[in-house]
Amino acid sequence: MVRAVFGGIAILRNLIGIAHGEAHGQVFLIDLNDRRVVSRIVVRDPGDAFTDAGALAIDASCSLYVADTRNDLVRRYTAFGRQVLSYGQRVERGPGAVERDRVGVLDRPRAVAVHAGVLWVACGDRKLLRGLQRFDLSTGEPLGFVRAFGEVDRRFGAPRGLVIDEVGVLLADTLHGVIQRFTHAGRYVGDVHLGRDGEGAARPIAVLRLDDGDLLVIDGDDLLRVSLSGARRPLPAWPEGAFVEPIALARAAAGAIYVLDRHGERVQRLRADLQYDGVVVDLQEVLGRLEE
Repeated sequence: MVRAVFGGIAILRNLIGIAHGEAHGQVFLIDLNDRRVVSRIVVRDPGDAFTDAGALAIDASCSLYVADTRNDLVRRYTAFGRQVLSYGQRVERGPGAVERDRVGVLDRPRAVAVHAGVLWVACGDRKLLRGLQRFDLSTGEPLGFVRAFGEVDRRFGAPRGLVIDEVGVLLADTLHGVIQRFTHAGRYVGDVHLGRDGEGAARPIAVLRLDDGDLLVIDGDDLLRVSLSGARRPLPAWPEGAFVEPIALARAAAGAIYVLDRHGERVQRLRADLQYDGVVVDLQEVLGRLEE
C-alpha cells in the first residue's frame, strides 16, 4: 500500500511555501523571519471542480507551481495568487492506463521541480512509462519524458518525491523502493536501493541530498540517511516522536532542512548537521490567526 501524499513545501530565501489539500487545495506563502502569511492562494478550477495541492515548487521569480493532483494538472501562480499557466492535458479516465500514459498527460501528479526553464513532474498512481515528464516553463509545451532506469520499456513506480539540485535530479520511485538519479538533461545515472533487510518493502516518498553526498529520505514514516550505495548512516538523537507521518522535505540555500509532517500541517527544521531545531510553522495556528 502506498500512502496518498498530498501537500508539499518549497523554500525561497526567507519564504516558505506550504501546499495543503482540503476540499480545495491551498498554498500558504509564509515569511520565516516573522512567521507572517505573505500570501494565501486557493487552487480553483474554472469548472468549479474540487482541487488538490499535492506538491509545490517555487522558482527564482517567486512563481509557484502547484500539482493539482485531482485534476491531473500543474498550475502556475504569481506570488499573489493569479494563475498564469497550466501544464498537462486532461483526458477521460478509463479503467486502463493507455490514455493516461502519454507525453503531455499528467496522471495524478504528486511531485514537481523547476530548473533552467524546465518544469519536471512526477506522476502516476500505478506504474507508468511516462511517469517523469518535462515541460517548457514559459509556454507549457511538453518536452518529452525521462526513461526509468535509462531503459526503453521500464516504468516508474508511482513516484512521490522529486528534487533538483546543483548535482542533478533525484526521484523517489516509490513502488520500486529506490531513489533514481538523473543528470539535468534527463540521462539516467544510477539508483540507490533502500532495501530493509527483511523488514518489509521500502516506500520512499521524499528525498534530498546532503552536503557530503548522502541522501535524506522519507521512507514510510521514517527518516533515513543513506549513502549512494544504499548503506544506512546514523542520525542524531532527535526528541522522541519528533516527526509524525512526514511527507515532504525541502532545503534552504544556507543548508537548513525543513520537514513537513503531521498530515501536512506542521513544518519542523533541522540544521545542516541534521540536529533538531524545532517547529517553525504550525498551519493550524496560522489558520487560527487568519480567522481572528
